[in-house]
Amino acid sequence: MIYRRKNKRNKISHADDWLMTYADMITLLLCFFVLFTSISVFQKKNAPGGHVTQKEEKTQESTAPKSKVEEIIDQDEPANSLPKIVDSIKSRAEANLEQNGDRITSIEINSAAFFDSGSAILSPAGKMILRDVAENLKGEKYQAYKVTVEGHTDDAPINTPLFPSNWELSTARAAAVVRFFLDEGIPARKLRAAGYADTFPRAPNRDANGGAIPENQAQNRRVVIKLEKIEKAG
Repeated sequence: MIYRRKNKRNKISHADDWLMTYADMITLLLCFFVLFTSISVFQKKNAPGGHVTQKEEKTQESTAPKSKVEEIIDQDEPANSLPKIVDSIKSRAEANLEQNGDRITSIEINSAAFFDSGSAILSPAGKMILRDVAENLKGEKYQAYKVTVEGHTDDAPINTPLFPSNWELSTARAAAVVRFFLDEGIPARKLRAAGYADTFPRAPNRDANGGAIPENQAQNRRVVIKLEKIEKAG
């Protein structure tokens, strides 16, 4: 009786041995496929012409010829055409061209070319400069750009019946330029005027002792014509 029980127990313990053999075989097959895949990827990367580094990709992109559409887009960017306008202005006034990313281009012109001290009335010389600018802004390549005119002053205080502070003066000067652009045929929906007084100086108005720096104050008195690209032509 005891022998029969032991024999039965041994049969039960060996009944699932084939599962262990099967599991070992599956594990070996899995390892084989992992190694095979790794070797294949390694050979592909090291094959001649099979791997291109990031540096080589950038070089290929930069040397690839541009399509006609890309060339037209480049030609239409203000950064490629405004330098001629600024060079023309520089013969009559201090002017700078600045590019801020791929959407905003700014022309900065010393306000002395447009206005007398403490005044927001455009001078004849200033009108001649703005007429040249307006003629270019009316062109087809600038239809997709919004025009913001900014007025900036130095920190010298002003207190007149018309302009109690530099805020009123800077805003009135910006509005005068916008009004001129309107008269030249630039659509009102594309124009903006903003006065910033002395809050965004290009250079410090004062030295460490609080004394005025005239050459810096002259730089800070300026008109900025900012072109910002919009999604749709206006």
